[in-house]
Amino acid sequence: MDNINEEHTLKIFGLNVKYEREKLRLKQEELAEILECSTVYISNIENGKHKISLINALKFSKYFNKTIEYLIAEK
Repeated sequence: MDNINEEHTLKIFGLNVKYEREKLRLKQEELAEILECSTVYISNIENGKHKISLINALKFSKYFNKTIEYLIAEK
């Protein structure tokens, strides 16, 4: 199994979340309200500065109608 670089994976996830949010023309505040979390949490996720639980990763993937694999894949 290939080594998984945690920092890099979190950064890619965050960039993909930001991309999907911006495609929908949502502000961080709006996404935070929809997902019932804080704006700071959304910001930290988008900047790759926060580890994310599987449950929260699923919330993002379901909201954006994307798989978790899609959200952690480099584009």
